[in-house]
Amino acid sequence: MKTKDKPVIRPVYFFYGVEDYLIDEEIQKLLDQILSQKERGLNLHVFSGEEHRSQDIIQAAQTLPMFSQYRVVLVSETDRMDEEKIEALLKYMPAPSPTTCLILYGETLGLWKKHRAAIEEVGVMKEYSRLKGKSLISWMRNRMLERGKKLTEDAADYLVEVVGDHLHDLENALEKAFLIVGKKQTIELSDAEGIASEVKVSTVFDLMDAIGHQNLEKALRILEKTMESKTISFKKEEEASKKMDDPIPLLLSMIAKQYRNIWKVKEMTSCYLGTEEVANTLRMSPWNVRKLVEQGKHFSTSSLQEGILKCHQTDLSIKRGRGHKELLMEKLVIDLCRPGTP
Repeated sequence: MKTKDKPVIRPVYFFYGVEDYLIDEEIQKLLDQILSQKERGLNLHVFSGEEHRSQDIIQAAQTLPMFSQYRVVLVSETDRMDEEKIEALLKYMPAPSPTTCLILYGETLGLWKKHRAAIEEVGVMKEYSRLKGKSLISWMRNRMLERGKKLTEDAADYLVEVVGDHLHDLENALEKAFLIVGKKQTIELSDAEGIASEVKVSTVFDLMDAIGHQNLEKALRILEKTMESKTISFKKEEEASKKMDDPIPLLLSMIAKQYRNIWKVKEMTSCYLGTEEVANTLRMSPWNVRKLVEQGKHFSTSSLQEGILKCHQTDLSIKRGRGHKELLMEKLVIDLCRPGTP
């Protein structure tokens, strides 16, 4: 009977990149391969590259394991190590302990960049960049498959749009989706919308929906809330909101940008371009494009042009001090909601 080959453990690993979720996952995978939970008490050492001395790290790495085949030395914040610490640690690299797995990780290479060859000669160096586009959607769908359910592309796009592209946040959203749908095997867009329904929608999308439907009461309520809280929500998550002393300049530019985006999408879809093609051209998520298409149904091309012009005129009036900016913003919203404008 053929036995399963044991994974090859390298003496040195160096992980870096902005996607800390993937780095944490890789480190956990290595730990599970090397040490049992019982062995970790005596054979797992955790250091900070910024706070601890290289001599202490080397001493731990050169110590024989206790009641285990390996010892693991884990060093975080390696991108914050100065040249002196790096040089000291590099002296360990040419002849690393065969019974120690030294794992270094940080957000960037930092000063280690010029020593890449020395690390790769004895071990593994790997970058973990932020997942984007199809790679991110594929990761989400695979994570859900691991739970025994399918995630539609529309649902995945939507979650990225409202949660963001940080894997820790997306993992929490996927876990919530898995629990909420119960025995249902496929998580669809309607399910994803239900998950995020208790969290607020992007301020500008909400405002444009109200303007498009000529719902002046709702539009003014959103405007008033934004000016009172001095907060603009970019995602549905509260943490993704941006608080500022004066939200009006940014809000005004975002409204104008939304008008331009609706116009672009409206023109491109009128030429029979598909959602994916439009999304790739404009570098937007497919969900965002679909939302803009839906909003575009409530605006004529001339009303979009008029909306952009009114935003520009309001901006000039504010900059030239032609009135209180709060009143000028209210007037803009009233004008945009006026019957015949959208």
